[in-house]
Amino acid sequence: MTQLFLALHIFANTVWIGSIAAVGWLTAASSRTEISERADAIAQVALQLYRRVAVPAFLMSLLFGVARLLEAPGAYMRLHWFHGKLTAAFVVITLHHFIGARARKAASGSRQAGRSSVILTGATLAFAFLTVIFAVLKGMLVP
Repeated sequence: MTQLFLALHIFANTVWIGSIAAVGWLTAASSRTEISERADAIAQVALQLYRRVAVPAFLMSLLFGVARLLEAPGAYMRLHWFHGKLTAAFVVITLHHFIGARARKAASGSRQAGRSSVILTGATLAFAFLTVIFAVLKGMLVP
């Protein structure tokens, strides 16, 4: 089951990070669009993508990550790289919620909501990459 949980966790992460990045970019695009109806439509698409894809993928990632952790909690807690990966993942989760809040504000008509979405999206991708570095390089990162 461990390998199945790992595969599902990685798949969910791929869908999650791709979709939350798209939500951030669409939210930013909605704030830059001059035509009000078009901006509203883009913001609605961003919100629907957040609700229908990003949130379920996040929940799947969390579920399978926790399931994998619960199979051998003591082992993971002794691995130094895991603490870095988990910290970076918590930052990604926090940024996910910030981007979702911006998408909700943009969908409710705020044109200011998308202004920082590109920065939040960039930070999300940077920390997602950091989690990958910790997971892939594992033993090379600690003495």
